[in-house]
Amino acid sequence: MATIRLEGLSVFGHHGARPYEKEAGQRLEVDLELESLDDRAERSDRLGDAVDYDRLYQTVREVVEGKSYHLLEALAAATADAVLERFAVGRVKVRISKQNLGWTTGGRAVIEVVRERRA
Repeated sequence: MATIRLEGLSVFGHHGARPYEKEAGQRLEVDLELESLDDRAERSDRLGDAVDYDRLYQTVREVVEGKSYHLLEALAAATADAVLERFAVGRVKVRISKQNLGWTTGGRAVIEVVRERRA
């Protein structure tokens, strides 16, 4: 089965445990990794048999922009759940990176959540 990766999706949301994070908002980077349920797209070479990348991106934006979360873990889980709900994939990994932590040394927080379709 094919593995599909969308990397570096830049989205803006109002997430964080501190009030200023929610008020000002921040840019987050989202990476997705999905495993197909079957090999139809590989065999048919038809867009209708493949996962629609535009719909995936729109799903990420809807989750990130639609509700405010205190924790990136909860945001990543909600994103993974939405992808499994809307797309015919067996497994999804969601990785969210947050750059502006307010530390003088720089750095970033990265959260990764994996969800699998239950039979």
